[in-house]
Amino acid sequence: MKPSNHAMGSTRQDKLCEVDCRLIRRGAIGWVAVLMGVGVLALSSVTPVMAEVSAQLLIASARQPFTVDLAGQSVPPETAKLAVPQPTAASGLLLDPVQTAALYYYAKERQIDRVEAEIERLQAMHPGFVPPQDLYIAADRIVPDETNLWDMFARDDFTGIDAEIMRRNAEDSAWEPTADFQTKLVRKKLRVRMKELTEAQDWLALVDVAARIDPATETDVDLVWMRIDALSAAGDTDDLARSIRGLLARQGKERLADADLIVTLQKALRDFPASEIRLVAATLWPENSGIYLPSALRIDLARKEVAEFNAEKDAAPVSPETLRLLSVETRKSRTPEDLSMLGWHDLKMETPQTAEGWFSAAMEVAPDPENAKGMYLSLARQKLDKKAYEFAVAHLPDLSDDPVFLMNVLSPRFGNPDQGVVGADSVLAYSTAILETSSAGHAEILGWYAYNSRQFEAAEAWFRQSYDWEASADRLKGLALTLVRLKKKSDYAALKAEYVGAYPDIWPEIVAAPAPKGLKAASVGGPASGVKSSYIKQFEAKNYPACLREIDRLGAAGSKPSVAVMRGWCELGLKRFSDARASFEAAMAGSGKTRSDAVYGAGLALLGARLTDEAEALISAWPLSSTRERELKSEIYFQRARSSFDHQQYDRTIHALDARASLIAEPRDLTQMRAWAYYHTGQSERAKAVFRQLNMVMRDTSSLAAIELINSKQGR
Repeated sequence: MKPSNHAMGSTRQDKLCEVDCRLIRRGAIGWVAVLMGVGVLALSSVTPVMAEVSAQLLIASARQPFTVDLAGQSVPPETAKLAVPQPTAASGLLLDPVQTAALYYYAKERQIDRVEAEIERLQAMHPGFVPPQDLYIAADRIVPDETNLWDMFARDDFTGIDAEIMRRNAEDSAWEPTADFQTKLVRKKLRVRMKELTEAQDWLALVDVAARIDPATETDVDLVWMRIDALSAAGDTDDLARSIRGLLARQGKERLADADLIVTLQKALRDFPASEIRLVAATLWPENSGIYLPSALRIDLARKEVAEFNAEKDAAPVSPETLRLLSVETRKSRTPEDLSMLGWHDLKMETPQTAEGWFSAAMEVAPDPENAKGMYLSLARQKLDKKAYEFAVAHLPDLSDDPVFLMNVLSPRFGNPDQGVVGADSVLAYSTAILETSSAGHAEILGWYAYNSRQFEAAEAWFRQSYDWEASADRLKGLALTLVRLKKKSDYAALKAEYVGAYPDIWPEIVAAPAPKGLKAASVGGPASGVKSSYIKQFEAKNYPACLREIDRLGAAGSKPSVAVMRGWCELGLKRFSDARASFEAAMAGSGKTRSDAVYGAGLALLGARLTDEAEALISAWPLSSTRERELKSEIYFQRARSSFDHQQYDRTIHALDARASLIAEPRDLTQMRAWAYYHTGQSERAKAVFRQLNMVMRDTSSLAAIELINSKQGR
């Protein structure tokens, strides 16, 4: 038999994990109500005035002890309740076998320390209790052999364990696993499931599973941290606050280790302001008066404060002490994120000289689009125009990540060629950015650049493109002048006849305009075909945040159904199901393929949010291709089967599985679910037939155990 080291080992997440302090805090308004708890940490070193200034997220009162919110505590699962024996009053020196199960188990395992501890516990609960003299001999006789159960436990073979327990219980209705095994099995099932959902980033499902955890008493802090991560990703700030308080509120022997408190506060920094975290930290380490906090936490607080300053328009300046702390740390570590953050801070503080130093170091360590933009702006705001332009040309690939920024950087040279010759790479980058953003204004600038350098074919193409995107007198005038220089008299006459009423004043100017002299310029081609919009490029690269930024830059054009559907795909990629649903529903105002894509996307968003009834109603109301309709329906039936099985509604499970099987082949795990559903609804023969089929395809010990269980139930 395996010893008690089968107990679930702690595989802590990195305790001093990096917190992305560049995140913009998620709405300061309303935080008072969000995290205002029943009680708070005693703030002996914080005045009431300071507490009032705070956003009151983790602090509700400066004079009450920080107690746990009972509303945030969850009810343990039924299986957990059954797993832990509840002692009854002793009759003299005799205790119920259930009460002594753990004692005999530890004795059988020869775990002397645990035997002594268990005896002390029983004597404290039942004064007068005396363990039997033949404890170890009796233990060998009484405690059942659970070796095979522990072997399956080590392999996470939960199906096999359940089948073996049912088989042995069928042989002996009085038999049940030891309390120690039952308790650890429930715990391990929970941990494995939560880790699976965390790795899959299925945050909504993880929130549901983690609901059984009581943050105030849970001994495995990893589980609470996973719950915190899920609530943060799901945006459930109320439960997030309660979970964080549940860890931070522990007192005395239950207080977390400092390293775990630091990780908890680091996680809180993702969603709550640094000022609030600093107040809480001061109560956790009052001997430091909130000044000399653990170094890792002080650095993260400094990062968050600088990030908040960078993100908020009217934020108060960061204290010199905080800047000095982060600057010293950054010069030592040369972390790209910190170098960049300090650079943007100094740009906002209008000190571009020091910003240049930070961005220069960041470009050495990790050249990327954001650092390249910061470096360019640092030079430009020092009026170092030539140096700034040369830097931009040398880093066109990085700056091309933001086509709007790149166009604004390059356009002055195209608008005023006297500043210097434009290179071929700049022309290509500029024209590509124009096409990616459908920028009529910059297309016009490129048209005039081509016209003034006597590249009339290119000029015609860009003026036409510019006017098609957005009509204006100057763009039509440029097109007309180009037709004159190309001697396309019939095209010019047709253009004038069509637009003379709309733009009567430009035609005399066109006749009188002299021909351009032809400035020295780079070769300009016409608008290339096949250039994708910038947000589509970002979506295809699975850079969903950048995709959304590019769509936001489009302004009103971003509300077009064809663009809204792309926004929905990006939001779906980020698992922002509610936002994705809204975007797809807006895109359903379109027609043809756009509408069809939007309906399909809305269905996926609803299913991602576990809204199966709404998804089914959507499919009924809007037409979809047979392939897409089958895909959505199969997922609907899968979710219903899983939910009904978890709630022991086995008839509904079979109905949902049947509906799904009529659409798509059934995978092995769902076939196992079907077999157990048959068993629990009294259809033993059908259940055995399914288990046999599974074992024929691939030898499956759990299926064999299930068949043996059913046979024993039938008396065979």
